[in-house]
Amino acid sequence: MKIDRYNRLISDSKSAKGFTACFTRRRGGSKWIVLLCLCVVFLTFSALDWQITVADTPHSETEAAPDPSDQAAVLENEEAAKKLLRRVIFQLASGPAFESKVRQRVWTTGREVVGVGTYEQSGHTTGQFNFQMTMHDGEGKHTLQQMSDGRLAWTRSEVAGEISLRRVDVARLDEWSAASLRENALPLRVRVGGWIELLEQIQPEHQLQIASGRLQGQPVWVVTATLPESKQNEVMQTSGREEWPTLYPVKVSVVISKVGNKESGFGKFMPLRIEHWSRAMDEPAESEAEEVAQAERLISLVELYSIRQIAPPPIERFRFENRDAEVNFTNETDRYLKRFGVSVAELAPIKHYR
Repeated sequence: MKIDRYNRLISDSKSAKGFTACFTRRRGGSKWIVLLCLCVVFLTFSALDWQITVADTPHSETEAAPDPSDQAAVLENEEAAKKLLRRVIFQLASGPAFESKVRQRVWTTGREVVGVGTYEQSGHTTGQFNFQMTMHDGEGKHTLQQMSDGRLAWTRSEVAGEISLRRVDVARLDEWSAASLRENALPLRVRVGGWIELLEQIQPEHQLQIASGRLQGQPVWVVTATLPESKQNEVMQTSGREEWPTLYPVKVSVVISKVGNKESGFGKFMPLRIEHWSRAMDEPAESEAEEVAQAERLISLVELYSIRQIAPPPIERFRFENRDAEVNFTNETDRYLKRFGVSVAELAPIKHYR
């Protein structure tokens, strides 16, 4: 397997927005960054001052993208990428139960931060999953737990001792959307949280490409979602910023397995790694080659490994036990109703607890 190395680039930013999540705490009267970059769309983003350094990291080997001048080939390639992502999402939602280990590497404040966790799901369109991640910043432990039993989806995060709770009534989403769902469409309860929501979020407003490649000798597909320049300009205009937000990705790459178990076929269409790329810092390059190399920089790498098929666990494994009774939770059900375009006539407003 070829190994590509990335330049070490440093950039400043005063806000963060996008797929990554960032948390701050105060130390000695100034903001001290505690990064918990968990690519889970439930989490919100904080305003902060920081630096990111991209360390050397391996990347999958891929074929060349289609010639941009050949519009027919580009459109055909993009449609193939969309179909593959839909297939991956369907496999995750409707396929067999499985478990895996998860590792995330984030580059910030001049160093690399590593998080480790586990993911387990029941599959078979139950919407039941349990994802847990822990990150250490050298002084403290920060955790994220996201789980759903197909009725309620919870997200619990603890960063620098501060606990946050969020809930989505996914069973009610199904009830309210039953009449409007297209035939063969996935029920909404399986589209909240986890890898499915993450993969669905990278499709809108992005230009998709697909290529074949190899990861550690294994044949894979690589789907790349790039934010067009016009959309990047909109981000700058609406934010009123002069600099690109440091943790706002301009490109997301998803590496997907081409092969499965010879007997069961399990493992094919499984996402193996998810990369988030942002703009490089605005710094004069000494050569054209260096300018190309600095066009983008890796800010987050999520890897799924030790993936194996399992018997569906009992539903108790996916039920959230709230041990933080003193912490008010935020009910985000109405946000998902808007996102999915579900109109509920005469529906009483959903209360938000903070």
